[in-house]
Formats: sequence, structure tokens, C-alpha cells
Amino acid sequence: MKSGLVVLLGRPNVGKSTLLNEFLHEDISIVTPKAQTTRDQIRGIVNEARGQIVFIDTPGVHKAKEGGINEYMLQEVKRALDGPDLILYMIDPFSHVRAETLMLEYLKKASSKLMVVINKCDAMRTKPEVFTWIAPWVETLKEGLEGTQCKFLKVSEISAMKKKGVKDLLNEIFEEMPEGPPLYDDVDSLTDKPVKFVVAEMIRKQLFMKLGDEIPYSCAVEIEAFKEKQKPVLIQAMIYVERDSQKGMVIGAGGKKIKDIGTAARAEVEKLLGEKVFLELRVKVLDAWTSEMNKMKTLGYSLDHRKKGKS
Repeated sequence: MKSGLVVLLGRPNVGKSTLLNEFLHEDISIVTPKAQTTRDQIRGIVNEARGQIVFIDTPGVHKAKEGGINEYMLQEVKRALDGPDLILYMIDPFSHVRAETLMLEYLKKASSKLMVVINKCDAMRTKPEVFTWIAPWVETLKEGLEGTQCKFLKVSEISAMKKKGVKDLLNEIFEEMPEGPPLYDDVDSLTDKPVKFVVAEMIRKQLFMKLGDEIPYSCAVEIEAFKEKQKPVLIQAMIYVERDSQKGMVIGAGGKKIKDIGTAARAEVEKLLGEKVFLELRVKVLDAWTSEMNKMKTLGYSLDHRKKGKS
């Protein structure tokens, strides 16, 4: 039996969550067209006869000012890089070297094997020119990692969206895993996150899908009630925003927008739970919650290295 921990690392919107969901054959990590959708580490558990792999989906690596939700996201990335067996560094060919250089600083501090995974390889047929920068960058990456504890293995090409190369990549990953017992005993679990977390994420996904470009980044979701014994299952959730104007946009004229959000979210939650759900959504203003530490903490986003009480 093989067992190991694998981190999915890369810039925002490179396809990490899509790949995780493909490995699991379930939508555990939310995927939207907008960058920086993922805020937390999301662990997905693949159980097969040959062993168990725990994948960690991470927020996209980006430059962030000190403090606030963006620093929290990068904190989650750094935590994930503490001791995995393998890192999958995902590259989007539509990126460029200047945007990727920050990744090298993270990898230099890692102590694990490294595979570079080029996503969206289906674009090679129509836009081969966008791939020209990748080979030189990989060579720069190899040189930059010399003398570090991050061991470069190989480059693989996939299309997570088109499901191309994903099965072969999983086989390659299993080959690199050490022998050992499963990290999680429950072979039926797809994630270590509680159902409430997954439900909140499904609601947050619809905020990204149904609202304008900026508003979803100022939203957080808290599950206030989850009554599984009630039929249909009763779920009450609070959507937090930062300003009154955002509250109005989330609710919409005559409540139409929040109804659309709730309808779409309920459909995904019912698929997850396999039964009917009554989903009640409310909206509340929590001023400047994305930048004030104490308010972030109440919503589950803790910057642990900061002094208690400092915002």
C-alpha cells in the first residue's frame, strides 16, 4: 500500500481546483471563472486498492499586502508546503515568466519532490505560441532549485478541463508515493472538511457566479443552522458583506438576485446530500471584515502569527 500527501500549487485560476475535482470525480473544491476563488486549504482524499493520496488544493499564489484576507490565503499556501511528499506546480500557458517568478521563492523553501504540470495542453493545437516561454522557465526553475531540498522530477502535460492526461498523471503520482498506511482511516471520505464547510463553499461559489467582478471577494458565508433530521433538510446561512451598497446588490431588486443565488446553491447542495433541502439565505454587513483581523477571525480566517487583538 502506498500513502502520501500532495500539494497543488500555482497562480490563481491555473486549474488546481478543477484538477482536484477530476481526481476525486466529485466537485469538492469550488471552481469559478474568476481568480482567487479558493481561500482555504481543501483536502481531497483519493482511495484506491493501491493506496491513498491526500491532495491539498491551495489558494493561488499572488503578491499581497500585509494583513487582510489575501495574506490569510498565502498563509494557507505556506502551511500546505510544510512537509508534503510531492508538490504539483501547475502552470497555465497563458501566464508568463514575470508572473511565475514568485513561485520559485515558495519552492526554494519546500522540502519535497516536485512535478511541474502544464495545464490546458489542448491549446497547443490552436495557440502553440503561448507555450514558448515554458521550456526556458522550467530550466530557470531547475537552476534556481539547485542546492535546495526541493527535488525536481519531471514535467507532465494535462488538460484538467478536458480530462486529458489526468489518469496518467495520477499513475505518475502514485509511483512517487512512499509505502505506508492510509493517512485517513475512512476510505469512503472524499475530504476532511465537514459537510457544513462544503455547503458554505457551494453558496460562495454562486456568489461568484451570479454577482459582478468585485462583490464576491467581499463576501463570506457562515452556516448558522444545519438540521439534517428535518425533512427537507433545513439549512440557514448568513452572507456577510462589507458595505450597505453590497448588501443591496446581493439581495437585488425585489430579492431577485438572492433568490437566484439560493436556487442555484440549493441544487448543488441537494446533489451533494442526495435529498431535498430548504435553504434560507440572509445578508448582513460586517464593515471592513476582509482587512480587520478580529472580524476575519470570527468568520474563520485567522492570521495566527499576529498578536492577539491587533487588526
